[in-house]
Amino acid sequence: MPSIQMSDGVRLFVQDWGAGEPIVFIHGWLFSHRIFEYSMRSLADAYRVVGIDVRGFGESDQPWEGNDDDTWGRDVVQVIQALDLRNVMLVGYAMGGAIAAHCAATQREPSITKLVLLSAAVPALAPDLTRQKLFRKSIRTLLADPAKSVHDFIVAGFHTAVSVQYVRWLEEIAMRASLHAQVRGLEEMLAQDLSAEIGRIGTPTRIFHGVHDQVIPFVAAEAQQRMLRGAERVRFEKSNHAIFWDEKEKLTEEPARFAFEKVVKVT
Repeated sequence: MPSIQMSDGVRLFVQDWGAGEPIVFIHGWLFSHRIFEYSMRSLADAYRVVGIDVRGFGESDQPWEGNDDDTWGRDVVQVIQALDLRNVMLVGYAMGGAIAAHCAATQREPSITKLVLLSAAVPALAPDLTRQKLFRKSIRTLLADPAKSVHDFIVAGFHTAVSVQYVRWLEEIAMRASLHAQVRGLEEMLAQDLSAEIGRIGTPTRIFHGVHDQVIPFVAAEAQQRMLRGAERVRFEKSNHAIFWDEKEKLTEEPARFAFEKVVKVT
């Protein structure tokens, strides 16, 4: 099993395919790198694609401590350095988008030269009191009945038709995460507001977001574009939150297009 040990001894599962300019994927809440396998497999013909399972999720270790944005961001940098990656495009989905943005704003890792915020929980998952109450209720529901909570979250994320088998597959991936990491992921997203941070990001950025996203509404993408200097927004017209399923072909094409472009860091 491919894994990399962090400085605190925690081991992260890392899928590493292909060769060429590196594209690093960070999954969202509940999931693992496997949600990106369709895109990773296609992109690996021309790029080196790396999928990281965040600590507490997927096949990575499940420690009690370190389930927070700061640690997750440092983990990403440690993986990049351990694999000696250069000119990295960092792609973060949902919670992973918050991790990627926080990492780009605070870690200042020079190897990260492009950033993709994919249905990202940025600048905040719950920018108003109503949504804060909703997600606090989600934590209580998760603790009371994890299986039902996970199922309800997954099935609410699709805009296009999806098979029962695919939903079950996602549920199996989600249930590999520790309950503690699942709760901490929600708590961390509820507590954070990256509005002040993301204005410091000078890394060239693309914003990919589903127009029909019911979990992180499209207005979040509009806010991200206002706050990120020079960022370009790409609308996914047929996507809800499960953008990795609803428009998986476009999700493969757009990072490749961005990787091919020569862009200048914003200063």
